[in-house]
Amino acid sequence: MLTQAGAESLAARASVHLALPRLWLRRISARRALAALHPEQIREAGLDLSRLRVEIAKPFWRA
Repeated sequence: MLTQAGAESLAARASVHLALPRLWLRRISARRALAALHPEQIREAGLDLSRLRVEIAKPFWRA
């Protein structure tokens, strides 16, 4: 039988182990959103196109 403390410990460990995949998914999502921007949106936001391309090209595991 799983005690309350054991369940909390298990939940804490699961949270830690899932943190990295969640971060990767956020990066993937953000980079896809950047890639989908229209050139006019990029200009309006004042983003540098060359830096944007570098960010979009990064693999998900790189910050």
